[in-house]
Amino acid sequence: MNREDAVVSGQTRPQMNSDTVWESFYFPAEYCFENANNHDPFIFFVIEGKINVFINDVTKCTMHSKEMFLVPDSASFKIITSEPTQLMICLIPLEFLFSVQNLISKLVRQFESGQEAFEKLTVKKTILHFLSLLDTCIKEDCNSDYFFGLKRQELFVLLFFYYKNEDLSSFFSHILSKNLQFVKFVMDNYLAVKNVQELAIVANYSTSGFIKKFTKYFNEPPYQWIQKQKAKHILVEIGQGIKSLQEIASEYKFSSYQHFSEFCKKQFGFPPTELSKKWK
Repeated sequence: MNREDAVVSGQTRPQMNSDTVWESFYFPAEYCFENANNHDPFIFFVIEGKINVFINDVTKCTMHSKEMFLVPDSASFKIITSEPTQLMICLIPLEFLFSVQNLISKLVRQFESGQEAFEKLTVKKTILHFLSLLDTCIKEDCNSDYFFGLKRQELFVLLFFYYKNEDLSSFFSHILSKNLQFVKFVMDNYLAVKNVQELAIVANYSTSGFIKKFTKYFNEPPYQWIQKQKAKHILVEIGQGIKSLQEIASEYKFSSYQHFSEFCKKQFGFPPTELSKKWK
């Protein structure tokens, strides 16, 4: 095979998608796969094959079958295959890490500033079985974001069950060195405020200073990010059908039901009443 023969989940010419939780890549030998600016961290699993990894054009490490490594956020990477290789990739944005903060907090307590290094781990047998089933779902075009999100959470449960905390602390060292307290504050409070200005006040920042720091850690301005997150939560709430639409509008701090309806039209293309019918 030549470079044009690389296959990703049954498709040619691999393209990483910054919104896709899981991806599966199949590359021939001597294939160069690179990304100049990944905003979020990724975990790479070498299922089969052998690769050379370059991070920010500096770090070089040879990875073999059944090994995994982390590419930190705001880093460029280049992967060159030495033989036919299968890679699976899991996107782990910082906001996801705080959805599993009960696990991550165990690592934060062990992390020592300055210990950042490129670390790889052997993929345990049970996790290989987990990845094999997941790869089958990807090949069969399972299009459920909810399913793949749950599988990412399951991955972290498996990681913390099968690996020692000190090993995971080293593996995730680049992430743990970030300003996690700021990210945690945002995750704990963004749904409780009406707008960015109010969130900045609660954080004891000027609005401009807050926007600058937020954009640094979340890779997009706070207004756009908060709108996307609210949309995800609201869609789940409507789908569950437990609360009335008026209750949802009130809970998410909309000034009126009309404002809530306009939000749904903009985010989903339908008013809340039609969304509710589509879920039933």
